[in-house]
Amino acid sequence: MSKKSKKELIVEKAKDSFSRYGYELTTVEAIARECNITKPAVYYHFKDKAALYKAVVCPEFTALAEKIEEHTKKGIPTQRLENYIQTFGAFLVQNPTFSAIFAREIANGSSTLPDDCTEQLARTIRQLISILHTGEKEKVFQVESPFLIQMMIVTPLISCQTTKPLREKIAKFAHNEIIPLEPHFENIVDSLSQKIIKGLLC
Repeated sequence: MSKKSKKELIVEKAKDSFSRYGYELTTVEAIARECNITKPAVYYHFKDKAALYKAVVCPEFTALAEKIEEHTKKGIPTQRLENYIQTFGAFLVQNPTFSAIFAREIANGSSTLPDDCTEQLARTIRQLISILHTGEKEKVFQVESPFLIQMMIVTPLISCQTTKPLREKIAKFAHNEIIPLEPHFENIVDSLSQKIIKGLLC
């Protein structure tokens, strides 16, 4: 395995920091310490914290958009929608820091989300709109707001990924009560797909 470049190391440590502490509480100084380099060394690669944040989050929004387009091009509307949800869920599993960063952006009104990232997010929603409109034209889906469907997909998937520490804390206080086994994320994605599609069917 090739050794990471200094720039790649900075992005890796910054991704972890932004996911843990959010944009406001993440500092360039702390990232420099994590990389065992000087603060000016960080600024050599990124002019400021905003540029570093953009380098962290925009490639992931772009990768998500590309994967969704790739996996939802073909098939009947129900299959395309299922693939949309499955692809979204798989991406969150493979990129756990993205879940935390996305959740923070949702919570703070996307006040720190770069425009380039917003453009990529709009790209994924355009694909969802295409799927829903095709389903409506073919009399498979009822007419529904794409943004509502997007929220029905994103909110539970992001919450499932980001609330695991809270669920573990709750389990400690349950004592002898019967508590459900921790659900597998894949099962949650499957269940969510079935429920959303069932709710849309004519």
